[in-house]
Amino acid sequence: MVVLCGAALLASALSANGPGPSCERPESGAEPWRIVVVVEGESDAAVASAVAAAGANVLATLSPPNADTDSACDAAGIAYLARIPARDVAALPFHPERVAAIRALRRLVALQVIDLDALEGYETPETQAFAYATLKALFPDLLVVHALRLDPIGWDPGYLERFYRPELCDVVAPYFYPVGTTYLGTYEEDDRWPALLKTLLEQVAARTDAPAAILPVLQAFEQTGHPVSRGLLDRQVAVYREVWPSSNALAAFWWGGGLDEPLTGLVERPDLRASLAAFFGAAPSRPRPCAPEGPRPPVQSAP
Repeated sequence: MVVLCGAALLASALSANGPGPSCERPESGAEPWRIVVVVEGESDAAVASAVAAAGANVLATLSPPNADTDSACDAAGIAYLARIPARDVAALPFHPERVAAIRALRRLVALQVIDLDALEGYETPETQAFAYATLKALFPDLLVVHALRLDPIGWDPGYLERFYRPELCDVVAPYFYPVGTTYLGTYEEDDRWPALLKTLLEQVAARTDAPAAILPVLQAFEQTGHPVSRGLLDRQVAVYREVWPSSNALAAFWWGGGLDEPLTGLVERPDLRASLAAFFGAAPSRPRPCAPEGPRPPVQSAP
């Protein structure tokens, strides 16, 4: 993969859908991704509308691509990023009807691959290579996102060398949620975690061709016993922009609900939503992503 300019690459995914009947095109500049991850209610049109009202132009899920979530995003005028297990990717060439169903989704712009048979963040280079080649052959207009777990950099020597392959994806989405209990220690909002986060990111940057398509994933929740304020988002964004000054894309984890964890998400924290909307609204251009006028072509033949 040739690593393209992050802003141009991410913008191309939104604009590639083509103009729909009520599409708003950016007059100038690139349209950065503004993403909120939804775990519960992803197929609910009211949830998609609320995510859009918070300033997002992409709804991301932890579930495989499906028509109900696509319809909810279509009604809200936002794009859709789905997660697909590596084993499902391997099965796609043998199921042209599933390929056709994914191609028919109007709002889908990207897929994130996860290996459910591996420890989180430990997808092998072989798995990444196979998934990337397969998805780009079947869905050349979709971007492939690699969610990069950051904390193993601090406790597993050689982690990046063994598992980080930015050439096997279109977008790298680094994530580390610093406030609360982490694998690298327990931190409160006013602690010195920004220095830790910067150290982790600098090691990623050193192994990433520049300028890369980087999608920072921010902590947008509160862990019970570790209070956060709306300033948490500001501090995280400041660190990411120190390392990647030209990166305008942002993702927030998470909307709320659906996790068996002592966490409070955006839906219950209007102050965090307001802070997030301020960042989203500060983007150079944030028009509604454009929908295609019809579904993608059906499968011509199995690869």
